[in-house]
Amino acid sequence: MKEELRRRISACQEAIESFCAEFKKWLGDQVTPRDAFAGELLLREALVNAVEHGCQSNRLAQVECVVRGGPGRLLIAVLDPGPGFDWRSRWDTDPDLLACSGRGVLIFRTYASRVRFNRAGNAVMLYRRLEKKIERK
Repeated sequence: MKEELRRRISACQEAIESFCAEFKKWLGDQVTPRDAFAGELLLREALVNAVEHGCQSNRLAQVECVVRGGPGRLLIAVLDPGPGFDWRSRWDTDPDLLACSGRGVLIFRTYASRVRFNRAGNAVMLYRRLEKKIERK
């Protein structure tokens, strides 16, 4: 995996799918399947939140994303132009099991080793410690 993948994407589902496909290629087979799943889930959730909530699905708006990798670590940072949200009030609450949305913070807490939002709540940095991949002979 190269050290960094940086893109500014249009606020639409097609751009999210395209970037996630690029992310999977970027990861390659250098991480465990578990880490690949968690990394894509974190990236996809952060991008969907930025597009739907931060950009109000306005295709003219753009979302900035940086993914960095290195030995034993993955960092995902996503920034949208929206006003943000009060992440502090949602940090310790679990979503209603019957709700169709509202699981983003729970996904971040579950799959990231560390989560950081900016004050406004329109940028998130997700850090995941990666498992050591064992080469099979």
